[in-house]
Amino acid sequence: MKKFTLIAAVVMTAVAAQAQYTVNPSTAEVIKGGVSSVDYIILSEGAIAEFQKAGAKMNYVGPSPDEGRNLWYWAGFAPADESYPRVDQEEGGYVSVEVTGDAGWSGAGFAIAEPGVNLSHMDDNTIFHLGYMSPTGNAPASIAVIVLDGGDFGSKPAKFALGEAFNDNGTIFPAVGPKATDEWQGIEISLANLKKLWPDFSLNNKAAWQGNIMSWLGGNVKGQTMAFDAAYFYNRGSEAGVDTVEGETAEFVVTANTVNVAGANGISLYNIAGQLVKATEGTTLGLDNLAKGVYVAKAANKTRKIVVR
Repeated sequence: MKKFTLIAAVVMTAVAAQAQYTVNPSTAEVIKGGVSSVDYIILSEGAIAEFQKAGAKMNYVGPSPDEGRNLWYWAGFAPADESYPRVDQEEGGYVSVEVTGDAGWSGAGFAIAEPGVNLSHMDDNTIFHLGYMSPTGNAPASIAVIVLDGGDFGSKPAKFALGEAFNDNGTIFPAVGPKATDEWQGIEISLANLKKLWPDFSLNNKAAWQGNIMSWLGGNVKGQTMAFDAAYFYNRGSEAGVDTVEGETAEFVVTANTVNVAGANGISLYNIAGQLVKATEGTTLGLDNLAKGVYVAKAANKTRKIVVR
């Protein structure tokens, strides 16, 4: 009985972690919360235009061979079908790979060499965003994702998994999102939360950062597929550290049970799908009886992300 209870607790913890970081990966959903800067690895032209329209500063950190940046297939992977619509329903341009089965493991990654890229504006509140799917619906049970691996340049990577927890010769990567399907899914996780999930993670030498900014492992079962789109890091606003978008009047104060606003009347609360969940014409909105998850509170010209635990 004790053994069964322990296993159940581990499973429940993994499911809770996945729910916490799973999001709709579309650009429109991200913009709703406010965006000041985007460091993008994979992003469609339409998404770039939408972010620019929203006032975000764009910084491309993806493949650019002339600047020492490349996508490498290290072993066991080959390029695969890119004919499906992207996260924002545009055509082509995401990264799709198939496991070849001719190696003991499969791996690929976006490598940045000298002169590096400027990540000095990143901090604990910077959010990593990733859209993922399997073009064939035949994805590995677990995909390992490694971000900001600075190698010899002083930055220690964060590691996590999509699907089941990934076992790397006894080192377990925690799962933060469900298994890939033939539909786009998304995850978002702040660098602060990556530190909690992977305590060894540290982002150093940020002004001229070099290393593998994102890499992944996918097992060795021939024919399994995975694809990635909307891979980027972003900050929410000039107060990116507190999950807010800077405004001119309204000021939020959040307690365990309420959202309060000063300088304005009326608060609206939305879920991550953009649906209105609760509203008041006053200055205090109760959070009782809400399902656990991420919400966005709006008052006057300001928004704030609210996490109900």
